[in-house]
Amino acid sequence: MLSSCWRVLNLTYRFQTLIVLFLCITFLLPAALPSLMASTSRNNQSADPDFPLYPSIKSNVDFWIDIFTKYSKSQGVIHDTKNLEIVYEIVRLDTSETTSATKKNKKIKTAVTKKYKQILLTLSQGKKILSTEEKRVAAMFGPDAKPLDFKTAAFNMRCQTGLKKEFKEGLIRSGAVMDAFEKTFRSHGLPVDLVYLPCVESSYNFKAYSKFGAAGIWQFTHATGRQYMSIGYVVDERRDPYISTDAAARLLKKNYAELGEWPLAITAYNHGLAGMMRARKAAGSYEKIIESYSSRSFKFASRNFYSEFLAARIVAKNFEKYFGNVAFHKPVYFQVVKLKGFLPVNEVSEKLNISIQEIQALNPSLRKPVFNGQKHIPKGFKLRLPETVAIHEINTHFSSAYQDRQKPSRFHRVQKGDTTGSIARLHSVHLRDLILANSLDRRATIYIGQNLRIPVKDEIILAKKEPETVKPQKRIEPEKPVKKIITPPKKPVPVPVPEPEAEPEPVSEPAPELLAEAVKDVASINPNIVTSNLKLLETYQKGSLLIGMIKVEAEETLGHYADWLQIPTQEIRAINKFKYGSPISIDQKIKIPLREKTAQEFEEQRYEFHKEIEEDFFESYSIQGIEIYEVKNGDNIWSLCINELEIPFWLLKKYNPEMTFNALQLSQKIKYPVIIKTKTD
Repeated sequence: MLSSCWRVLNLTYRFQTLIVLFLCITFLLPAALPSLMASTSRNNQSADPDFPLYPSIKSNVDFWIDIFTKYSKSQGVIHDTKNLEIVYEIVRLDTSETTSATKKNKKIKTAVTKKYKQILLTLSQGKKILSTEEKRVAAMFGPDAKPLDFKTAAFNMRCQTGLKKEFKEGLIRSGAVMDAFEKTFRSHGLPVDLVYLPCVESSYNFKAYSKFGAAGIWQFTHATGRQYMSIGYVVDERRDPYISTDAAARLLKKNYAELGEWPLAITAYNHGLAGMMRARKAAGSYEKIIESYSSRSFKFASRNFYSEFLAARIVAKNFEKYFGNVAFHKPVYFQVVKLKGFLPVNEVSEKLNISIQEIQALNPSLRKPVFNGQKHIPKGFKLRLPETVAIHEINTHFSSAYQDRQKPSRFHRVQKGDTTGSIARLHSVHLRDLILANSLDRRATIYIGQNLRIPVKDEIILAKKEPETVKPQKRIEPEKPVKKIITPPKKPVPVPVPEPEAEPEPVSEPAPELLAEAVKDVASINPNIVTSNLKLLETYQKGSLLIGMIKVEAEETLGHYADWLQIPTQEIRAINKFKYGSPISIDQKIKIPLREKTAQEFEEQRYEFHKEIEEDFFESYSIQGIEIYEVKNGDNIWSLCINELEIPFWLLKKYNPEMTFNALQLSQKIKYPVIIKTKTD
């Protein structure tokens, strides 16, 4: 009886406990839920298994969040390169794209950096702090700072320009492609948040192009891009956001497979896979690499790349917090047709009633030579067209428009005794077309060693803006303008559309035939003309094999020669007795086997390679003047180009044609062009 009563009391107690728990869940949980969710969200953000936010880089991530959301292009953040929490001062910068603005900003940065360097060196002497500025700077380092900390910091300063406007504009542009990009990364089994990497690389600028030849929103260089995409004078798939995203996914997937974690794999996107494998071998984990690893190439950009990605990811996923309401571009819809032959772009425009601008916007991998008639759209190209065009119309119209072969690229290397008139007659072209195609001055002056481009049939030759040099050349005098009627696009697409260019203006042929001159000074340099020696130096027979001799020019590798000849690289190594991995150098003479290719075909592809690089560069940058650099102790040509002069080597070589760059001399004077970015978006 007693035990029965106890069981009843026990059941009653349990029932009451359940009622209390139920009431707590019903009334208290909803009130606590927001804070619980927020806490979970914060924990997920800092404890993401794919993209961990290590405590050691949190201040770096916070710094980049401020750069992306707080500071504009008119603000320069003077900071310590090792500890990004230390921000000395925010300086005002001139945002106008002019030489004077560049010089003014450089002067401002130099003066402020010098000021803080002096303060830090004073603090490093361990003397009593007197001035208010010294106290302020010392406080940034905390109470435990030692004299050596101040001395080290004196040589670790840089200026970072704000990117608030650029980041927001990039987010807006990303709306057109974000869904497609996420689908691409899912198809490769990769984290979809990798879609935020272009926010760091290019701010989703579809026309992005760097001084050193990285192109597109993923900023692929020629060397890396060639492993995953087609890059040439007619098609450059780095410019296509969809194709290059698939290439980026494959590259990142390879990095992750080799390195095993995303912080290393993402850093390798900037520093290179081989470089990060060396870093991991030397230092170990990501955190140890960031803390202690050092090499000639592992500098500020590589050290901060993963932190920048984390910051961009946080800002992009929380855009309303930082930018309010953002009107993203709408996705672009199109259909794809694989071409069965070579196709003139004007045939596509006329037969399907689509503007050239719309074709160009939908197919950004097609380069300008296609749109000015130098080249056809290549056979096998997957042409994107508006969804409104009926498939039966495409097949009907294109079948009669296909061409059997691509238009050639012809060029003439100017020799002593040449004149523009004699060159035009030799190649059966109009003199005025030759002048316009090469942006020659009114007197049609040419210089020995120039590679003049020979116009092709039906080419639309546009008058180019004259390059600005120390002594600007005169423009060709126009007679009267010619209007061009452009059919408006049926349906706008949210991809940047190029401005229509003016038609070429008639040019009267020059009366005198001036002999080609030798290059005397920088006034002789025409940036629009390739000056590398692209002809075979000689050919000779060795048994049944025809051998050609060439001299290595800037940007060329054995891989390029092998591609142009359609042979394995090892075949070129064998004929030259090169060891595997041994580098080639500028002006080195190399033998090439001309088994399947003629000398003319090889030279044509070589010319297109250099012409492509130079055309792309001058589409994004212009020359504002010439300055002189005096070689200092420890300089080499590569460090000079990348860190000091900030121009590609081929451009420096163009302005110093007689200089031997393999062995620089102390106090040697080098002419270099001052370049400035032109607006492309």
